[in-house]
Amino acid sequence: MIPLFGEAAAFTAALCWATSSMIFSNIGGKAGAQTVNRGRLACSIFCLTVLHWLLLGTPWPESVTWEQLGWLSLSSIVGLVIGDAMLFQAFVLIGARLSMLLMSTVPIMGAVLAWVLFDETLRPIEILGIACGVGGVLIVILGKKGRPVGLVGRNYVIGILCGLGGAIGQVANLITAKYALIDGYSALSATWIRTLVAVIAMWGIALVFGRVRRTVTACLAPDVGKWLLLGALIGPAVGVWLSMLAVQNANVGIASTLMALPPVLLIVYEGAILRRSVGWQAVIGTCLAFAGVALLFLH
Repeated sequence: MIPLFGEAAAFTAALCWATSSMIFSNIGGKAGAQTVNRGRLACSIFCLTVLHWLLLGTPWPESVTWEQLGWLSLSSIVGLVIGDAMLFQAFVLIGARLSMLLMSTVPIMGAVLAWVLFDETLRPIEILGIACGVGGVLIVILGKKGRPVGLVGRNYVIGILCGLGGAIGQVANLITAKYALIDGYSALSATWIRTLVAVIAMWGIALVFGRVRRTVTACLAPDVGKWLLLGALIGPAVGVWLSMLAVQNANVGIASTLMALPPVLLIVYEGAILRRSVGWQAVIGTCLAFAGVALLFLH
């Protein structure tokens, strides 16, 4: 195994997700969030089929045990379908900042569950790296401007529950996928299977509610389609593939910490590329997060 391969895959996945989030947020205002969500999954299965054909010689996996198929299907349902749906609902009810704060618990829950289920142990320097990484992400999110909406009464409680559900879905997604990847099964094949299950589920729901035609029409619009395909290739295809490689080759706690970095990477993009003022909290959070990354790569 290449040293730090899993950690490098996790960090690169975070870069992919940060990039794709900018693309999807741009076209989401034109086509609608749920339409983009369904469209990106359809485009990603196309991209993954091409990648699978080019790299493994077949357009789709030809060998998978029923046990692996079961774990990957469960991973897809709890992560890509239920978890993402709850997270999107939390965005609506309590705002992106509080939702992402709840999602920042993923590395901690992942590390604890991986210790219980896979006997993955962390050295003190790795624990310190995770603490710095999570702390940096929290500071960046807390430093963002804008007040969440719906912070009273029933909507607040439901929003918090949805945010926690999204976090639990993400942890369950990583843990169940690792069960299928333990014996060295192809991460690309695993990503293809998980994405296909999500496509069937999401588009099946759209068919039941009569939203297929509207989704296809919106996704084929000239100012949406090409960006949707590009975002799907970068994020749900390559990014998720890299996340599977990360979980397969690194401790879940370390991998999930590195994959939680998109908010920090977006701050770096805004400050270094767009030359926008980002504030002292964002600078401190970014420095702390990258200190954690350095510790995880130097462990």
